[in-house]
Amino acid sequence: MNYLIDGHNLIARTPGLSLADPDDEAKLVRLLRRWTAADARRKVTVIFDGGLPAGEARHLSGGGVKAVFAPNNSTADAVLIRRIEAIGNPPEFVVISSDREVATAATRRRIAVQPSETFAANMMNDRHFGDGDQTKAQRPDVPPMGADEMQEWLSLFGPEPEMPRPPRPPRKPAPPPPARSKKKTKEESEAEDIDEWLRLFGYKK
Repeated sequence: MNYLIDGHNLIARTPGLSLADPDDEAKLVRLLRRWTAADARRKVTVIFDGGLPAGEARHLSGGGVKAVFAPNNSTADAVLIRRIEAIGNPPEFVVISSDREVATAATRRRIAVQPSETFAANMMNDRHFGDGDQTKAQRPDVPPMGADEMQEWLSLFGPEPEMPRPPRPPRKPAPPPPARSKKKTKEESEAEDIDEWLRLFGYKK
């Protein structure tokens, strides 16, 4: 399926993204690339307002996502509408936008329209929880996060809370060593024998 996306319209409705962020386009593209990686049938063209140079941004495109900037004398909505009118196979496309004019142009061509907030929610849920055995089977094809991407992910959604370690049981005190019996000398042993002899025969010491 081909997805034609109103870029800044989607940024404004995606949790963790902000139009005030100078890197908002790159962050959205990163999310979209991970979303398309989960299913090779997903092909995304995302169109943003004014950029220099206009046209496809090759440094952002890749991984099933093509990023396009509208020229300064136009808008992303205008570029979207022109592309919608030029589509030759409407059933194979979905337009992602909450803009009424864009949605009307897509509906006129009988192209499916999905509001940006709905798509954002579905995308985030798909990335976190998967969508059944088919997604699980495809999950090994998802490229692993690099260090920079992992840092970006943590800054957007926060780290996973760590489970507290269970307390260690107190150590049992070691038993005291057995007391050593004092070794008797030869003289002490003989004296005890004499005392025992005298006791047996009635002699008092």
